[in-house]
Amino acid sequence: MSNIWSEALEGLEPRLGAQTFDLWLRPIALEKVEADCLHLTAPNRFMKEWFENHYLGVVLDEIRARTERSFEVEIAIAEGETEQGAAADTQAEPSTTSVEVVDAQQAASAEPAASLSAQVRPTAFLVEPPPTKKPVRSHEPPKLSSRYHFKSFIHGASNDLAASAAWAVAQAPGERFNPLFIYGGVGLGKTHLLHAIGHHLQEHRPELRIALQSAERFMNEFITAVRSNSFDEFRRRYREDCDVLLIDDIQFISGRDRTMDEFFHVFNALYEAGKQIVVTADRVPGDMQGMEERLTSRLNWGLVADVKAPDLETRVAILQQKAEEDGVEISDEVLLHVAGLIRSNVRELEGALVRVSTFAALKGVPITVDFATSVLGNQTTAEQAAPLTIETIQKVVAAHFAIRIADLKGPRRHKGIARPRMIAMYLARELTSSSFPEIGLRFGGKDHSTVINACKRIRALQGLEPDLAANVQSLRRQLSSERPD
Repeated sequence: MSNIWSEALEGLEPRLGAQTFDLWLRPIALEKVEADCLHLTAPNRFMKEWFENHYLGVVLDEIRARTERSFEVEIAIAEGETEQGAAADTQAEPSTTSVEVVDAQQAASAEPAASLSAQVRPTAFLVEPPPTKKPVRSHEPPKLSSRYHFKSFIHGASNDLAASAAWAVAQAPGERFNPLFIYGGVGLGKTHLLHAIGHHLQEHRPELRIALQSAERFMNEFITAVRSNSFDEFRRRYREDCDVLLIDDIQFISGRDRTMDEFFHVFNALYEAGKQIVVTADRVPGDMQGMEERLTSRLNWGLVADVKAPDLETRVAILQQKAEEDGVEISDEVLLHVAGLIRSNVRELEGALVRVSTFAALKGVPITVDFATSVLGNQTTAEQAAPLTIETIQKVVAAHFAIRIADLKGPRRHKGIARPRMIAMYLARELTSSSFPEIGLRFGGKDHSTVINACKRIRALQGLEPDLAANVQSLRRQLSSERPD
C-alpha cells in the first residue's frame, strides 16, 4: 500500500506543481494501513490542518482512481516535534481573515448583492496567549505599523501561499522557509505581511531581536556607518545582535555595489547562524537588474512566494473590513460595485472607499451605486478587455511553430520544441499577470526556476538573434489581436 501512496503523490505532483508539492504534500508520511483507514503523520499541527483543508480530498480521489477503494484517514502529529512548537500549534491558528468563494455555478445563478454574504465570510482565528513571563528587552524594538497585523490581513486566493508562509515563519522563525522571499506589485500586501510577522514575534517571542528596515534605509545606515567610522556598530547590529531580519523592497539596493556586498555578508552570517530572513520585492530575484548573481542565488534558497492582485471576493472583503474600521455605513451592493471598479491594488481600493465616504459625508447624502460612480468615474477603461490567458498563448505559439500544445507542456528537450516552449513561457510572463510558479504549472508542472531561466534566456537572445526577435514580435502582434474584447 505504501507504493500506492507514493504513486498517488507522484501522480499529483505535475498537477499541483513542484513547489506546492514539496511544501504541503511531501512532509505528510504514511505510517500504516488498517483495513480501510490510512494512518498518516504530519510534522506539526499547522501542516496537518493545511493538508486536511486543502489537499486531502485531492489525494484520496487520486488513490480511489488507482485502487478503486475508498479510505478514511487519521492524521497524527509527528512525535519529534518540540514542546514549544507543539504548544504554539495547539494554541494558535493563523490570525488572518480568510475568504471563501462559492461554487462558480452558484455564484452565476445568484444575485451579486444578495449572495455577497455567502461568497465572502470572514473567519476569526485564535492566537496563543503571551508567555506569563516576558524577558526584558536588551535591544531597540522594531518600528512596526499599528495597522499591519495578521488579524487585519485579508487572506484570499491571490495571496494564499505568501500569507501562509508568513504565518509559518512567525510561528517558527529560522526553522522553515528561510529565507522567505515575497514579491508582487505595489499595494498588494507585502509590507503588511512583513510587519505582521514582526508584531507576532514581538508579542509571542519578545526575547528575539528583530530588525525591520526598508532596503533604502539599510543602505543609508550603511553609508552613514562608513562615513562616521562606526562600521563595527553597524556590523554588530545586523550580523550579531539580530535574530530576525525583515527587509522591505530589496530591489532598491540593485546596482549599489558596496551595499549589496554588505547585505551579502549580513545574509550569510544570519543564515549560517539559523536566523530568520524575510525579504520583499516588486519582482523575483532573477528579474532584478543590477543585483549580483550571488545575492539572487541566495534569495532563491528558501521559498519564493508571490502576491497577486486580489480577486473580486477578496476585494469585497477588504472593503468590508475598511468600512467597519472607519465606521462607514455602506451596502453590500455599493461595496460590490466599488470592488468591480478598482482592480489594481489594495491601497487604491481603500482610497476609493475613503473618497466615496468623505464626499458623501460632506454633501450629507447616502452612499449609492450612482453616487459612487459619480465620485470614482470610470476606473475600468484600461481593463475592459478580458485578460489574455496562458492557454491562448500556448495555442498561438504552437500554431506558429507547427507543433502540438502537448509538446509545449511535455518533457521533450529537442530544440524544435524547447525553443518555442521558452518563447511561450516568456510571453506568458510578459503578457499576463501570472506568477512563475503558475506558469510552470500550466506547462506540465515545470519548476518556477525553469520558467525564470527561460524568460532570461529569451530576453537575452533577442538581442543576438534577429530571427528570434522577429518571431517574438510577430507573436506579440498576433496575441494582441487574439485578446478577447
